[in-house]
Amino acid sequence: MFLRGLTLSRLYRRTLRTLERIDLHLAEQNRILARIANHFAPELSADAPAGAAVDYLNPQEAFVVLDYTERVQREQGRLPTEDEVLRYLADQATVDLQARMEQQL
Repeated sequence: MFLRGLTLSRLYRRTLRTLERIDLHLAEQNRILARIANHFAPELSADAPAGAAVDYLNPQEAFVVLDYTERVQREQGRLPTEDEVLRYLADQATVDLQARMEQQL
């Protein structure tokens, strides 16, 4: 009976040490994974505005987009999709470039 209790206590201590090592390794893995995740997808700071990552319009383009959006809503009764707005901006840039090239000739 005494040997059985001694064996169980050794087994219990060995199990606890093994669990402690597993816990340390999991903590290390979580730390490494957090560093990797922060490298590829860093957390946004709380004071950063929500649209800061997609704010790419200059004031002239913003005016063109607002004008186009109002015109589409007035004529078609709906807001244009993002693809439609981007296509319209690209068309306007092409028209502006062509007009500048014609002025230089």
